[in-house]
Amino acid sequence: MRRSRYLLKRSIGYLATIFLILLFNFVLIRVMPGDPMLYILGEEDYYDFYYNNPEYLEQLCQEYDLDGSILHQFGLYWRNILHLDFGTSYHYGRPVLDLILFRASWTLRLVLPAVLLAALLGVLLGLPAGWFSGRWGERLGTPVLTILHTIPTYCLSIILLSIFAYRLGWLPLGGMVSGGKSGAAYVWDMLWHMTLPLIVLVLYRVSYDYLILRSSVREIREEPYITTAFSKGLSQRVVLFRHVLPNALLPYVTAVCLQFGAAVAGTMTMEVIYNWSGMGSLIYDAVNNRDFPVLQTAFLVIAVCTILANLLADVLYAAIDPRLRREVPSR
Repeated sequence: MRRSRYLLKRSIGYLATIFLILLFNFVLIRVMPGDPMLYILGEEDYYDFYYNNPEYLEQLCQEYDLDGSILHQFGLYWRNILHLDFGTSYHYGRPVLDLILFRASWTLRLVLPAVLLAALLGVLLGLPAGWFSGRWGERLGTPVLTILHTIPTYCLSIILLSIFAYRLGWLPLGGMVSGGKSGAAYVWDMLWHMTLPLIVLVLYRVSYDYLILRSSVREIREEPYITTAFSKGLSQRVVLFRHVLPNALLPYVTAVCLQFGAAVAGTMTMEVIYNWSGMGSLIYDAVNNRDFPVLQTAFLVIAVCTILANLLADVLYAAIDPRLRREVPSR
């Protein structure tokens, strides 16, 4: 019951956060420079209508809900949000929700396996590195993974692309599928195309996961209860997996969960480099074309994904940490 009240309290806080994000989302898009009709019609047609047929230009503004005061647009914005009507893309001429769902599905095909693989590798590498600190494996792995974490994803993407795709020709230069394939051949072709971007994401995220878990394990191994566990005659393996790992996973779980929300937008430059039609490239095109409905919806999806990731972290905390199962925290 106490855990349920704790999760309910956190959920209410996240709902309030979503409301504030929706409000900020509306204001942020409206203060962007440029007239969206200029990007909808093109420069030549826009100025032609502006000087020769302004009535038709006003009619188009009404069709796209770009007329009226800010308060009028704010009311339409909330009404459309409640009806899950996110409008029509200025640039693509398609419903925004259809675009978001299609592009998000391709981004998730990269993000989900990348985050899960990185989390698994982070445990496999970070746990022994933190426990056996100072040995040759830790002395070699830590600087290598630290350097990988400091390299921007677009630099790493270009380096791997130039080596394995351009020079060696082992992997495709970009795209998601070759086309004209179905069934198992389609799946293998998609996996072949996603190899390079997946490697980039895994390398970048596993370096962060490794550093988080390694630091956490190094702190925990000095705790008095670890010494007590050894004094009871428990083996090193039992102490490591029964006492060290569950406690080290607490900050690790938060870091991994937050990656799901951040990765939806964090793959933008990589998607542009590899011509991967996901959420990142959609946001990039929307910014260039002042596609307000797409930008609003994309930012909303990113915010909701981040908040849901925080909520998932709270749920896992309550399941892992016995202190949260016994007592509701005062925060």
